[in-house]
Amino acid sequence: MSPRRSDRPSGPFPYLDEPEWRARFVQAGLADPRCTLDESALERVATEIINIKPLLDTQGRGNNMVVTGFKKTAVEPIETEYGTLFQLLGKQSGLAGAINQFNIRFAHDVAASTEVATPKVTSAKAEGGMQPALMEAEFTSEEELLKHLNFIEGRLTAAEKARKYDLKEDLAVSGQSERATYHVVRYHVGDEVWDTVSATAGSNRTRHRHTLFGIQAAAGLLGLNQSALGGPSGQRWRNPADWRDRYTTLLNKYAEFDPEDIEIPNDPDAAAEAQEARQWAQLAAAARQVAITNVAIVIGFKPKAATRPDFDAALASTNLRTHLRGPLDFTDTNQAMAAARKLADHAYNDNAITELQHSVLTGTTPAAELHTDPREAVAELVRLVDQVVYPSDRKALRRTTKVLVEPSPSQLRDKHAKTRGEIRSALLTAAVGGVDLPAAAMDNPHRTTVSKGVSTTGLSVEQLIAAATDSNPSTARAAARSELGHLAVPGLVNGKVFLGPYGSTGDRRLTSTKLAAAADTEDGVLLFIEAIDAFARVMQLRAGRPVSAQSVPDGRLRRVDNGDFGTTNKPADSEWFTGHWPVSSGSDDSNDEAGTPSAPSAGEQWAEQVKKTQGLMDLARHGVNNVVNHFKAMEPLVGPDREMTSGERQGWQEQLDAMHDLVEQAGRYLRKLRNSTIGLEVTGGSVDDFVYGIGESE
Repeated sequence: MSPRRSDRPSGPFPYLDEPEWRARFVQAGLADPRCTLDESALERVATEIINIKPLLDTQGRGNNMVVTGFKKTAVEPIETEYGTLFQLLGKQSGLAGAINQFNIRFAHDVAASTEVATPKVTSAKAEGGMQPALMEAEFTSEEELLKHLNFIEGRLTAAEKARKYDLKEDLAVSGQSERATYHVVRYHVGDEVWDTVSATAGSNRTRHRHTLFGIQAAAGLLGLNQSALGGPSGQRWRNPADWRDRYTTLLNKYAEFDPEDIEIPNDPDAAAEAQEARQWAQLAAAARQVAITNVAIVIGFKPKAATRPDFDAALASTNLRTHLRGPLDFTDTNQAMAAARKLADHAYNDNAITELQHSVLTGTTPAAELHTDPREAVAELVRLVDQVVYPSDRKALRRTTKVLVEPSPSQLRDKHAKTRGEIRSALLTAAVGGVDLPAAAMDNPHRTTVSKGVSTTGLSVEQLIAAATDSNPSTARAAARSELGHLAVPGLVNGKVFLGPYGSTGDRRLTSTKLAAAADTEDGVLLFIEAIDAFARVMQLRAGRPVSAQSVPDGRLRRVDNGDFGTTNKPADSEWFTGHWPVSSGSDDSNDEAGTPSAPSAGEQWAEQVKKTQGLMDLARHGVNNVVNHFKAMEPLVGPDREMTSGERQGWQEQLDAMHDLVEQAGRYLRKLRNSTIGLEVTGGSVDDFVYGIGESE
């Protein structure tokens, strides 16, 4: 039982709402048509939300109060290609929430591991025409669940190495300004069933908040071990209502204490009590800034008409949007789309593009109209957008620079290249009718390429395929593979297969580096072809044309039917673009082999060299000091038969002079680096930093 209100000390840390208000919260959810959670899930969510009363829409007062649902302003609809998600916006205790074990960014890590079993994770079954807004996960035992949790927690810890800041320290000092989003997961573990509220976006924030409070990530999923509050070890409270108020009572009790003011006496029993008090005071001080946070909890899902209900896919879509941070809302007021329309209008007025092409770019005519052959329509669209956004001829370069109010080409900066990438994504999205092509996942050119424009071979897709699949290496084959990969990117991104470096992923390489790695293999070329065909299919469907059933030999991409994603028996995922490639199609395609590892990006090579610089400097300084000390030690030893000849001295002097010349040479290279205009993008961390493991939270 929770402590009685009169026994609870007040303080910065919030208690659960009273049982009667939690019951009204459940009534509101069951009555609200936007909420598709059942009673059990709502009871669990009621322990996450604090200050419930302002969220409820009620009629009457006292015993006559009737709860009719949640207030309109408390529920935010989120549109995805799979349907509408409904998020309840409120306040959350910093103690609440759980990390997301089934984050799409780490799913392939589990699948690739031989140590951790892949659990069964599905969307809950719909009943009565309603799609429950919760996921169901099945584990054979709690030990299996904990092993899986340790694996994911270790993955999160490893991914932290890519950050340029200390997230836990930021939370302790500044609090949590960015809202985290959660959804309900129902665990089936052996004979037990219980609900948790896991992070759709915000696993690391949740994990570090819990660390500040003195609890481990397991508490959010498995429940709190009773030993944390003096109870028996090995037993857990599954329901937060059984422990959270007790924990909060101790935090508030010691919130105003300075840990250093709590003296530890000599008496062993008293010392243990004082030590425990100091520990609670330290936890209260550390967690004070995250005592209360803003939260959004997914409480409902309404699938799009004529599509397969896929709550999991809708959640994955929002997670991608959160982390990719691309221009995803392509409305008339969207800045990228506004700039895109200006470019298209000016290009049309200058007769650089035809009326049909202008109509496609502005979304008036389906992109499938660009060519009768579906594959060629994809190539026409990608090349058309490149022609407008990244022109190569002088007149078009001047036009684009003027429309976008950019400086001269030599003065272009990364921010200008980023803007161009967002405009490119906006045009492609408008042309194909709202497909999701986040700029951060696309192969947008570097600013040095922006000033020159994107060139093309001019070959048809069939000619590119013929050249790319030639068995003999050549410059023509390399060029064909490179352009084929560029044409394939919209299909890869739309299929949620090909992702750029973002968030806490285990692969920090640039998109262009991943494409180059793919182009080096026969299997990568086949994937490019399949992606082009998949996007061609989407374009035809968006144009309202009948399309025959998709038939691909390997089925590595997801099948896409008007936004309805159906995973094939052998889907591709982001693992295609991490450290390994499957064996080529000419070999046994069992995927038992590791494949060919791709090379690190230029940015990663740069970061590695930068890390070595100080060590090499120290080594050189140490070596020169040794030479100085060596000759210094020889000086007092000069005597009869202990002299150097003039020839020997001259020889050593020449070697010392050569060292001086080498240092001067290093200085010249250093000056070149300082004045370099190449400006390669440097990513934080190395792909080797992201290893599988079961590291503890820090």
